[in-house]
Amino acid sequence: MLPPDLFLALPSSVRWTDLFLVVLMAIGVNLLYAVGRRKLTDVEKMRRYNFELKAFRTEMTQAMKEGDKQKQEKLKKKQQQMNKMQMEMSKEQLKPTLLFMIPLWGVYFLMSSYIGGGLLAVLPIFIPYVACSGSSLVTHCISSTAFASSIPWMPFFWWYMVCSFTFSTLINRLFGLTFDY
Repeated sequence: MLPPDLFLALPSSVRWTDLFLVVLMAIGVNLLYAVGRRKLTDVEKMRRYNFELKAFRTEMTQAMKEGDKQKQEKLKKKQQQMNKMQMEMSKEQLKPTLLFMIPLWGVYFLMSSYIGGGLLAVLPIFIPYVACSGSSLVTHCISSTAFASSIPWMPFFWWYMVCSFTFSTLINRLFGLTFDY
């Protein structure tokens, strides 16, 4: 249980504006990437390919469960075509990634330098490899004893990742970029 005077012990470096800026950055980056994917990717073709690949995998799994060697051989002949389709899907999805990667890194490093690359969010529990010790800004991020000695924090990188993953799913659905039927 956290001590009742926890919030009294918080350093004055916790800034809500920084937390909010990272959330806005994650939303903006995901919106920009979604627009790029929508413009550069043939979404209907990707959905069709995804549907075919999923049906193929289901059929192959069922044939293996049933031990139907004849059906497995028939499907293995179709495997090369499915691999080609999978490769084409990967290429289609890589196009917007390559186009937006460098500008997005620039935004990330600009924000990181503005915020100071410091620690942003206070965590209720210590999470190994994510939480950092409050006694030092970055050096004790992986220390297993950090929670016992001070308040666990989440650094800029992890806070951005949490925000980005949270909003990417939502934004992809809004833009119709999910390839499931």
